[in-house]
Amino acid sequence: MSSKEIVKLLRANTGERDMHSVFSDFCSMSAAALRNRFDPHGHQEREEQYEQTRERYSEAQWVRFAEALALVAIELATEPRDVLGEVYMQLEIASRDQGQFFTPYSVCQLMAAMQVPDAAEQLQTLPFLTVYEPACGAGAMVIAVAQELAAQGIDCATQLHVTADDLSLTAVHMSYIQLSLLEIPAVVNHRNSLTLEHFDAWPTAAHALGGWSAKLAARSEELRSA
Repeated sequence: MSSKEIVKLLRANTGERDMHSVFSDFCSMSAAALRNRFDPHGHQEREEQYEQTRERYSEAQWVRFAEALALVAIELATEPRDVLGEVYMQLEIASRDQGQFFTPYSVCQLMAAMQVPDAAEQLQTLPFLTVYEPACGAGAMVIAVAQELAAQGIDCATQLHVTADDLSLTAVHMSYIQLSLLEIPAVVNHRNSLTLEHFDAWPTAAHALGGWSAKLAARSEELRSA
């Protein structure tokens, strides 16, 4: 199995809507479905938006979306990597004008290994590690860092927190889906990291259920008091 099967399912859903719209709708519905499983804040608004998007498609098309999300989950569990970034590039919908090209995952892995070579040593004096990604795209760099930390024996569920920003809402949804399925504590912000204009925040289940808001607040208070 590979990302090609996901691409095939999404291509089959084109018709009245172009491939870019189909992919964006797939990501928005998938992200909303994952978030609405645990987050009551804004639940009804997301549910209504989900249904409005779903109405654009037939039952057969909606089933293909569900199958595509299941395959994304399987791919991430089998070989953690930037699956949705692969799919996006294979669909050939990247926009040169918006700079929407995703860094190959192999490059992200190399960069991750260079950035966190001494993570275990850092954790001897820190309660957990934090990562900030100002232009997260589909989350490839974050995933690579998490995999590098896991290879060093670090429990990313309890010893890593991620804050990721992107101006593209589709990119926010892509990152949110993948970080959620990989059970990485994270908040993915729909935000312009240059102007700091903030539109929305997407906390993963691992963030909410792990009590990370309180942990981060306590850590900030410690730093202010130091």
